[in-house]
Amino acid sequence: MKKLIIITVFLIAGFFTTAKSETKIINHSGFEFGFFYSNLAPYGSWIELDAGLIVWRPTMMRTGWSPYRHGRWIWTVDGWYWDSYEPFGHIAFHYGRWYYDDYYGWIWIPDYEWAPAWVEWRYDNDYIGWAPLPPYAMFSINIGIHYTHNYYVPYHHWHYVTYNNFCDPYVYNHYVAPKYKYRIHSKTKIRNNYGYRNGHVVNNGVDIDVIRKRTGQNIRQRDVIRMSDYNEVERYRGKNDDVVRTFVA
Repeated sequence: MKKLIIITVFLIAGFFTTAKSETKIINHSGFEFGFFYSNLAPYGSWIELDAGLIVWRPTMMRTGWSPYRHGRWIWTVDGWYWDSYEPFGHIAFHYGRWYYDDYYGWIWIPDYEWAPAWVEWRYDNDYIGWAPLPPYAMFSINIGIHYTHNYYVPYHHWHYVTYNNFCDPYVYNHYVAPKYKYRIHSKTKIRNNYGYRNGHVVNNGVDIDVIRKRTGQNIRQRDVIRMSDYNEVERYRGKNDDVVRTFVA
């Protein structure tokens, strides 16, 4: 257990150290750690690791639960937006990073930069996949996502679906079975198309034109309304509106 925690602390320490030293990193958050703490506490446990580092572990984890699993993808003016069906989704899937610890399971590391989704993408001619970005993954205006250490997200932490099912509101019913993940993963290539526009991170992921062409679906682009009232945003969670409402401080 001690070794596992030390490894996790090393990852997290590297995450925050790089964030402070990387001059291209965006950091203009308008809220404090206490906001994360109070709003996520009802849905999980805050764990203090060695060196005083604090991470959050969700308690709603069902068998096979993983980040970016229960929700849907929406194409927006900010790229691919993860619309989570979970009550902590407006924070945990639009801020921070995720890491799988062998002792604690999935833990969330706070950070203050908003994005439509902090995921890594892979694809080929048949499948699209995504996985949560780890603490090693940093964002800069000039180059998008880059890794501070040589790290690869394990194949079993990825979700894969066919193109036709990618925009399904119940996409979680169509994930490729675990026994097929390795074969599909080895055939796909990485696509991390992050950018920065109008003061916000943009996650273009897999090209929308490619998805439209291969599916024949008329996937419309939705506007994003940024709201500073977290409780107000929560009232719209999971609703089928013509716009996406998200919390941005």
